[in-house]
Amino acid sequence: MVFQAGQPLRFTAVQPIFLLTIIIGVVFYGLVYSVWRVLRWYSFRRHSGIPEIKELGKTRPLEQKLDGMAIICGGSIAGLLTARVCADFFKQVIIVEPEEWLTGEDGMRRFCSEQEHKRTRVMQYASLHGSQALLYAGFRELFPDLDEQCRYSGLGVFPGDRKNNFAGTPIPAPVDSYGGNLPKTIYSGRAGLETLLRRLVLGRGSYPNITQIAGTVVGFLPHSEGDASHVSGVKIRRPDLTIEELDASLVVDCTGPTRAGIKWLSQSGYGTTNANTDSSITPETLAKLPIPPDQTPETVTFTLLEDGVENGRRVIALIRGDGNEISLFAGQSSDESVKYESLDSMRSLAQDLKTYQKRPIPGWLYEAIDILEEAQPEIQFSHVRIPPTAYIQYHRTVNLPSNFVALGDSVLSVDPIYGQGCTKALIGAAVLNKILLKSIKTPVTNNKHLPTNFSEEFFKEHFDKTDAFWQLTHLLDYGIPCTTPVPGENLEAGSLVRWYLRRVQILATKDAQAARVFWDGANGFGSAVDILHPWLVLKTLFDTAIGG
Repeated sequence: MVFQAGQPLRFTAVQPIFLLTIIIGVVFYGLVYSVWRVLRWYSFRRHSGIPEIKELGKTRPLEQKLDGMAIICGGSIAGLLTARVCADFFKQVIIVEPEEWLTGEDGMRRFCSEQEHKRTRVMQYASLHGSQALLYAGFRELFPDLDEQCRYSGLGVFPGDRKNNFAGTPIPAPVDSYGGNLPKTIYSGRAGLETLLRRLVLGRGSYPNITQIAGTVVGFLPHSEGDASHVSGVKIRRPDLTIEELDASLVVDCTGPTRAGIKWLSQSGYGTTNANTDSSITPETLAKLPIPPDQTPETVTFTLLEDGVENGRRVIALIRGDGNEISLFAGQSSDESVKYESLDSMRSLAQDLKTYQKRPIPGWLYEAIDILEEAQPEIQFSHVRIPPTAYIQYHRTVNLPSNFVALGDSVLSVDPIYGQGCTKALIGAAVLNKILLKSIKTPVTNNKHLPTNFSEEFFKEHFDKTDAFWQLTHLLDYGIPCTTPVPGENLEAGSLVRWYLRRVQILATKDAQAARVFWDGANGFGSAVDILHPWLVLKTLFDTAIGG
């Protein structure tokens, strides 16, 4: 703009171009943002599983239930959740659990610390365990008195502020963006969570149509009329080695990493190293432990994932477990077996970890290790080797029996470091709930058989809701040098996306929007496109450009 006294205002050609550029930029951003909103709505509805979780626990009248029996093969988290869902649809539900002690009182104790036995088929039963806040939300739908039952078993239910950090730099919890009420989560180890769930499902008489028996499913029973479209039941090997046959309207594979279902189908012609130290300490020692000002004794937690993978992915964590247990965890992804068998070795690991911008690890962690070392509590050491991840793509399989489904680790296993395993099982159960509800509304030949497309519909929906878990593991594990890639791929696959995710995490240490996206993703409440919000992308690129 050029202005002279006594002369009319005159505009140079620069200003219209400048204004036009601004207008074009605003319009372009508006279009991009509108496209993102549509994609976000679509992704949330199709892939998040949250709408399906909200439909859990809607009890149906008895006369609408199917006359047949649902057989749940495996009684861990996935099996128990599946049995709870099936109880709303079938007049009889049987869980077949290989570990016989879980069918008695010891498997449903008020306090898991009083159990005389320990799980032998669950890798993390006596090791580090964490779950997402979405799991608590799903449990609340299935069990309205969940908070009361958690208190009864001494399990904490608190806002889901896990004190996340990026390689030692804190990422603030998005309390304000949730109106001051951060969604809650269950603070519990695996033993406490599973024992609680088993008691909720089996130990209170709330679901009399659910029965748990000891045994191992060893195969299908073909249909007596030669109809290969569905199986008529299962063969079970009982603890005394006798074989029992049970008719079934629905068979659900919840055998976890065993993935026995794929073997049964084939027989019937149908198509990282981690160490964990759990220490039960006296109340006096517990009272001595240093508690950061922003934490409480019930929720004390510290987890640090190293910045960089030059030494393999390394992590250290200290978490309050069940009862008076303190869980001190060290993990490393490497080609060789690495063991941390003493408190001193874990102290040395903490000192050696690479943090973002060389931020020092909080002194209270070392102080806590010193106090534990001085108290000399009874330590239960477990050395856990995480099996390779696997994905059985049932959604692409043809010639499946119409009354067979699988969920949880029986379909796909993911990197346990992200705490998604139980959420994945919950979403699988929620998908089963959705397809069963749809099937009951669909006319069938009798009140015992499921529709002929039941299995196909389930696995299609299950893929939509759970494939993202596999894609995340696939993406992040390719950033670790010791990972063996899928044939035809190399470890460079996804490197640009990994770079962007890292930059968003760095931004989350100082930006509320990025912190909210990170928290939602870490707790199961986000969608796959949240991290691509146009304004977040611009802020991330700008922060990178200025060297943030």
